[in-house]
Amino acid sequence: MDDNPGVNSLTAGLDELASYLEGSTLVVQAYTDIIERKYARPALDKISRYFQGQPLTMTWVTITLTLFAGLSILPVVSFIGLSIFALCSSMSIALAFAFAAVVALETMFATVLLLVLGGLLLFSFIVTTFGAMAYLTFRLVQHLQIHGRFGIAEWAQKTKQHFTSVSVKPEGSDDLDESGVLIAHEANDTVKRENLSPSPSRSLVESSGSL
Repeated sequence: MDDNPGVNSLTAGLDELASYLEGSTLVVQAYTDIIERKYARPALDKISRYFQGQPLTMTWVTITLTLFAGLSILPVVSFIGLSIFALCSSMSIALAFAFAAVVALETMFATVLLLVLGGLLLFSFIVTTFGAMAYLTFRLVQHLQIHGRFGIAEWAQKTKQHFTSVSVKPEGSDDLDESGVLIAHEANDTVKRENLSPSPSRSLVESSGSL
């Protein structure tokens, strides 16, 4: 019992292919024999007998056919070359037209894309502008409701700060700076007064020195 069925199936397939090729070869050989016996050999025999019966005519025919074959080489080669040239030219022209059509289509698509992008940019700008105007109007209304007619100045100042990015000191910073300066001056005055006022120990030392 064989343990490898794959090898057996491959061998069987090769045997079937070999038998099929052998059968095909026999069929082709049989048809070739039939053509040779019925057509080729009788034609050659007839030409040979005709050549033997009329040698001058056959010589003239042979020379004519040989000369025709020699002279027909150039036209045939020219026809093949012109056909190949016409085919290549047609393909080149077709490719050139196809490339031009693709370039035109791509240009049109790119133009449409740029127009769409420009329209979207314009729409975004308009929407943003209207949004900013609505926000500023809302803030103006708020300032007018809170501060009355004096809110316009405050609204204008804050709007200017938003658009000019001016850094503003926080409220109370000046008071803090001034209070810090005042505290520093008061501290310096206190130190000076302490230095100028005589201490009790110092007065006792001075009085004992004078004695």
